[in-house]
Amino acid sequence: MLSSTTAIIICLSVLFFLLLIGTPIFICLLFSGLVGIFFFEGWGLLTNIAGKLAFSHITGYSLLAVPMFILMGNLLLTHRIGEDLYDGMYMWFGKLAGGLAIASTIVCAIFGFMSGSNTAASATIGSIAIPEMEKKGYSRPLSLGTLSVAGTLAALIPPSTIMIIYGVNVSDVSIGQVFVGGIVPGIILTVLMSMYIYIFAKIFPDKAPAGESSTLKQKIMALPSLVPVAILFVAIIGGIYKGVWTAIEASAASIFITLIIIIANRRFSLKATAGALKRTIRISGMIYMIIIGANVMSYLFFITGFQEAMGSLIMQFSLPGWAIMILILFIMMVLGTFLDVIALITISVPIFLPIAISLGYSDVWFGVITTIASEMALCTPPVGVNLFVIQGIAPRGTTLLTVAKGAAPFIAVIWVLLLMLIFFPDLVTWLPSTMAAR
Repeated sequence: MLSSTTAIIICLSVLFFLLLIGTPIFICLLFSGLVGIFFFEGWGLLTNIAGKLAFSHITGYSLLAVPMFILMGNLLLTHRIGEDLYDGMYMWFGKLAGGLAIASTIVCAIFGFMSGSNTAASATIGSIAIPEMEKKGYSRPLSLGTLSVAGTLAALIPPSTIMIIYGVNVSDVSIGQVFVGGIVPGIILTVLMSMYIYIFAKIFPDKAPAGESSTLKQKIMALPSLVPVAILFVAIIGGIYKGVWTAIEASAASIFITLIIIIANRRFSLKATAGALKRTIRISGMIYMIIIGANVMSYLFFITGFQEAMGSLIMQFSLPGWAIMILILFIMMVLGTFLDVIALITISVPIFLPIAISLGYSDVWFGVITTIASEMALCTPPVGVNLFVIQGIAPRGTTLLTVAKGAAPFIAVIWVLLLMLIFFPDLVTWLPSTMAAR
């Protein structure tokens, strides 16, 4: 058996090596964590706890909401509910400078709520918007960067898989309150991104030209495309807010409501439903495997005292609370450049949440902040999933660097939101505090 420091060094070395050679993230986390535990405690502990670690965190009640909300989103996606959203939003915002990009941002936020998936939002809206922006002469970094970051709004606007993963790691937090806490920041971030696009388009009109104007009648005719969104929002988030049901109960109800919407739109198809089920199984399986691997590594950090040591190290800087939170978020941003979002949440929350609580912040607030920080991980190389999604549907010859270059200014926009929430935490906590008890 080796010292805790040596075991951690070996674990992280194995992790970085596996990441460099392109090993799937869940294998990287699982194998490097098991290697670290073996060198620290020996074979006996490894064989005793391996099975427990694998299943202790994936059999919890809260995680039932993950496949449910994913299925809801996939049913909407495979039955093409929400495809009209883009045209509708373009009629309302298209005539503005940068109108196509602004409409894409708003639609990604709405579609993110409907699907709960950042990749689905980016891929679906991107496949529609990118060709249109190319025709209008939009700057390619701007158009691709907008869509890669706008897709991450699905992580913040409920129902959010990332928020559920956070709730699983914090035993006494209300997932419903974290959901509701993300609504105001999600709206603010959508507005901030739209403002940046508008200002950019005003400064460089040739890189983000305004679109055609629409009549009031055309705008009104586009409003019915928002009806499915309104129904789902009132039923799911409104139900959670009013205490009608918990987030887990709402996840099951969301599937029933989604099926009613699909049937009412005369789009129900057994083939599309089967496709949604297959996608849900594949995505949920991936999430569960990452949770297993991340929890093994998190357990190593716990038994070696790494979590406590990291917390003590940060607190030793004797910085004001707001500065410590900025430092924590910067560390999470760096970790997010090579860790998957779910792994980032699972590993970092046990380390940083106690620090945030000691500084007077709530666990609901930290859940929203952590979710926003994870958005940066989705659009920062080399592991930023959304960058690869957008590159995959971009015009041939587009490099990952082009997408990352376009996303970079929006990372600064996300930091503006983070600073607002650090200095004004009530932007997160006020709405959850008004929720009905359940």
